[in-house]
Amino acid sequence: MNQDQFEKLIDIGIKREKEAHEFYRFAESKVNDKAIRSIFHQLAEEELNHKKILEKFRNNPELPARIKAPDVNYFLAEETDLPDLNDKMTPAQALALAMKKEQQAVQFYQKLAENSSDPDVKNICLDIASMELGHKQKLENAYVDIAYVEAF
Repeated sequence: MNQDQFEKLIDIGIKREKEAHEFYRFAESKVNDKAIRSIFHQLAEEELNHKKILEKFRNNPELPARIKAPDVNYFLAEETDLPDLNDKMTPAQALALAMKKEQQAVQFYQKLAENSSDPDVKNICLDIASMELGHKQKLENAYVDIAYVEAF
């Protein structure tokens, strides 16, 4: 992969992280539940940080970028329908939407990795997928707490 192709790939990642940041900021403004707003606020900041990491990496491809994937994957996002964002969402619906967005991001970066013949680019894509998988795990944990409340 030449430098131009590499930069285009990183630019796609930067654009997706910016879009994710904007999504979480918008979602934060639409939900009423304080705990969910807090999660969305935190994720918005993390997506902004991912964007900054990618910008640094674009400027210096030699930076180490190994990110460990989370240990747990509940696969709830894969089994949950994608609701529309609105200000009447329940906390569970808001989390379900965010989980699906993160699942899509993970799949996007994994697909890029699969289609790359360059081992460095493959590793970058897998690292970014791991970051997004961490977000998905965080959202799935919150979803389990809200959507599957135990009753005694």
